[in-house]
Amino acid sequence: MARKLPTWLTEPERRRLLALEMTPRDRAIATLFLYSGLRSNELRMLDVHDLDFEALSVHVRFGKRSKERFVPLHAEAATALDQHLAGRQSGPVFCSSRGWRISNRRIRSLIKELGHGAGLRKDLHPHSLRHSFAVALLDANTDLETIRDLLGHEDITTTSIYLHCSTAKRRAAVDRI
Repeated sequence: MARKLPTWLTEPERRRLLALEMTPRDRAIATLFLYSGLRSNELRMLDVHDLDFEALSVHVRFGKRSKERFVPLHAEAATALDQHLAGRQSGPVFCSSRGWRISNRRIRSLIKELGHGAGLRKDLHPHSLRHSFAVALLDANTDLETIRDLLGHEDITTTSIYLHCSTAKRRAAVDRI
């Protein structure tokens, strides 16, 4: 049985999503997803001390199967996080309106709402933004091993699904002959 391709955003769709009017928290969530490839629970479990604004890195302490990793922090995501945190020095990075750590359910509904708000005709979910990060890296000629490492995949075959998503890579290959 053929595996279904993941849902991802093209570069114009990513720009449309980030052009939306959002609260600082929601902008930080969307931007961090798009520029780090974190899983929903990895993002949800971030504490302020996991962010290193000087080294521009994120310490992912609650990865899949309890794996830890460091992910580079993109400058745009760092700016969005800095504006969201507004000097806060401790606690969860993302909280609900009640002050508790944000839930995966709320993150999922937020990403769906943002997709509708941007007029995207895709069923958007947090993992779609993770896929968008991977495809953007592939389109930027990043090697599969580096993408595997950034996403925290154990097996390169898991990462290889993105080879089928990158239309820019396929177009460039055809254009070369």
